[in-house]
Amino acid sequence: MNLSNTRATVGLSTKATPLSTNVLGGVQIGSNNEAFTLATANVAYSLQAFFSASGNILSLNHLTGSTSGSTAYGAGTAQVETATAVGTVTIAGNASIVVTAVGMTGSPKTIPVAVAASDTPTLWAAKVRTALAADTAVTALFTVSGTTTAIILTRKPATVLVSAGITHHIHSANDATLNIAIATGTATGITAAATSANTTAGVATTGVLIYDGDAKDFEGTTLPTMTGVTGELFKTVGAAFIVTGNVNDLFTIGANGAAQFVPGLAETTYTFAASAPGALQITVAGVA
Repeated sequence: MNLSNTRATVGLSTKATPLSTNVLGGVQIGSNNEAFTLATANVAYSLQAFFSASGNILSLNHLTGSTSGSTAYGAGTAQVETATAVGTVTIAGNASIVVTAVGMTGSPKTIPVAVAASDTPTLWAAKVRTALAADTAVTALFTVSGTTTAIILTRKPATVLVSAGITHHIHSANDATLNIAIATGTATGITAAATSANTTAGVATTGVLIYDGDAKDFEGTTLPTMTGVTGELFKTVGAAFIVTGNVNDLFTIGANGAAQFVPGLAETTYTFAASAPGALQITVAGVA
């Protein structure tokens, strides 16, 4: 690995505008960015990880770039519920659609849908989909879809994380109470259905999804074992992280986009524990 110009640049400054009469211009508070040159670094690597829940663990050997002992990852699955329209409307009125779901405002919520005489199941199912898609309590948790007679709710991810150009969806566990009930309401001709079909069971996303924590550099070549770390940069999305060394080195990385530069860490293996769903980017420079 042929490295050059290895450095960390940090700084904090802001501009202030005087409010006194006849005082012009601005005042800078703080210093301009300052560069820390890591002249001896001849090895560098970067990785990032998505943490699905509080307490998830990433364990990293900083000298080799390898991850082991991290919380096992499971992608999870979005829950899908399907109701099917049956019966042609004979007398116009309002059909009653009752949506039940854990965490939905007003659950179970009755949504009236105006239907016309002679509406076939395909026609009034489309009207139901439109009504559901216009209800903010429903769309806060679900995407509404379907064609012909199908009325489909797909559970949205509980959390969406975006880090370094990668989007990661964290899904919720299956909600056994989720249901789309169809009643005739003030219309006639619609076939009532008290229950809908759990087309796809929801599976919660678990663990830590790791990108490039494979002890290899940006070219896919195995990293040499470093004798020491000259500097590391941590950047967060969402969660804060508690960092513990293999002996006693302990510190915290702040939440919500915090960036923290550490000019060298003394221990070999560090464990990163998430305070909530979040992502962590780690860049390491050192000497082999």
